[in-house]
Amino acid sequence: MPAWVGPVADYLAGGLRETALLALVSIAASLLVGILLGALLTLPGKPVRAVVRAYVEIWRGLPIIITLFLIFFVLPIIGVRVNTFIAAAIGLSLWGSANVAEVVRGAVQSVPRGQAEAAAALGFSWTGRMRHVLLPQAARRALPPLIGLVVNLTQQTSLAAVIGLVDILEASQRSIERLTLSGGSTHAVPILGAVLAVFFVICLPLTMLSRWYERRLH
Repeated sequence: MPAWVGPVADYLAGGLRETALLALVSIAASLLVGILLGALLTLPGKPVRAVVRAYVEIWRGLPIIITLFLIFFVLPIIGVRVNTFIAAAIGLSLWGSANVAEVVRGAVQSVPRGQAEAAAALGFSWTGRMRHVLLPQAARRALPPLIGLVVNLTQQTSLAAVIGLVDILEASQRSIERLTLSGGSTHAVPILGAVLAVFFVICLPLTMLSRWYERRLH
């Protein structure tokens, strides 16, 4: 085994841990906030829906990389400073929660209207209808696109490298630069191939699960 493999593997492993933690935090925050916002988008009151709709359209419409720049470089101008991990987690969660909200809204509204009317006739409040009737039925419809969003969000963690987070992609780039400076050979193909394999192993099973579940629903 070449002498450079061991140190590079250790460095990439540290980057992989950072990537995995960032993905888990972002996915959890996106699901928690997004499900709540998606439910609020079905409220009968227009003011609340308008505020939530503005949130969704803003963070869905902005490229993630712009959001990361705003959080990491613009917020310090007004005295709000966050480290690279928190900035990346917030940026990814804003984008993810906005997309989850839209998925949940569509899934809830796809439930036959008679279900909500029957629950209302039984005396359920909006919260009760949402908790006991609509969301359980909407979950089956929302699951395939939500799995797709999880895959997409995992892939988008690589954008955190632009603000200096040492994730697996940034670790691979720094390893290539160090090997180039020290030995004159980049070894870029095996290093980037390893990064490609990691993302492939993580994302392919989730993509296959989403397709299988979608076929099962149909």
